[in-house]
Formats: sequence, C-alpha cells, structure tokens
Amino acid sequence: MTQDQSEQIEALLLGWHRWQDVYSPQLGMPRCSPTCREYEIPTASLDAKERAEIVDVKIWKKNSEAVDVCVDTLQWQERAALQTNLRNKRAGYEVFKNPRLSPAELHYLYQGAKEKLLPQFAARGLIKVVEVVA
Repeated sequence: MTQDQSEQIEALLLGWHRWQDVYSPQLGMPRCSPTCREYEIPTASLDAKERAEIVDVKIWKKNSEAVDVCVDTLQWQERAALQTNLRNKRAGYEVFKNPRLSPAELHYLYQGAKEKLLPQFAARGLIKVVEVVA
C-alpha cells in the first residue's frame, strides 16, 4: 500500500466514522408527515455553493454506506481497532483505549484492516489505485 492509498483510506474511514456518529435510530413518532418525507428544497433558488454542498453531502452518505458494507466484513478485533484509532484521530489526542487490546496490537490490527479494505475500496471505486512501475 502506498502513502497516497493509505491517506485515501484514512479520509474515507474518517468520513465513515463521522457518518456513524450522526446516525441515531428513530424512536417514537416520525418527525414529519409521510406525505412530506421526500420533499427537497428547490435548487433553482440556491446559489452554486449551496447546490455543491447538497451534492457533497449526498456523495458523503453514499460513500459512507459503501465503506460500512466493507467494514462489516472485518473481524471484531479489526473493527475495534478501527473504532479506537478513528476516535483518537477525530479527537486529536490519544485518549481512547481498548482494554482488550494493547496499543501495539491496536496499531497492528488497524494497519491489517486497512490492508484488507484496500482491494474492497478499489473494487467499489472509492479510491484511486495507481500502478507503480519499477
């Protein structure tokens, strides 16, 4: 795995982790009427920046859903290492730990998870893979 591929995977995983934090199950009554659920703001009244932001959010959601499917194929230890490392990266400090895994094991499992996710992400077109010719 090249440095560029590793950075692409990191960016996808950080976006996926943020997407997971935003998710909350719907409990109780729906927030809106079923007749208005699919309503979208008319884009004719929006400027180019606002339309671009809407498109970016849609792309982020679709990419995160695809990453979620790939992460589900990992073993629980690798998923735990992903969650712990991503929480620390988003916090900016090493504050989260996993009591079942040592820091060395966490790093090893995290790198192994990235190696396993690389071909899956490439197959789904989530990252750009450039062939290195020696």
